[in-house]
Amino acid sequence: MFKMTRWFLWGLFFLLVLTAIDQVLLRVNLPIPGYVEVHNFYVDFRGRLLGLAGTDPVGRTITANRQTSPQKEPRKTSKQPRYLYVDSDGALQFADSLNEVPLQYRRDAQPLSE
Repeated sequence: MFKMTRWFLWGLFFLLVLTAIDQVLLRVNLPIPGYVEVHNFYVDFRGRLLGLAGTDPVGRTITANRQTSPQKEPRKTSKQPRYLYVDSDGALQFADSLNEVPLQYRRDAQPLSE
């Protein structure tokens, strides 16, 4: 029983130390080199972490990205295959149709299967 009580007290002590460190990093602004960066990071990190509690972070991120990202044109859903070819530098290039492949590479262009 004494061992269990000792573990409980050490756990409580550890929790109190972490709470004290948390409150110092949140509320105390010290002019110590490096402390300002740690303080700013911790405040931002803690706010984001607590902001995720009780919400769906993936869904919220997707919703935020939909609102902030520019709208892309939907990809053409035609049955035409996309093409792959190698340019003069040896880099792989993709084209949505054979007409988009430069004339000198059309002979070697290969259709991609979807």
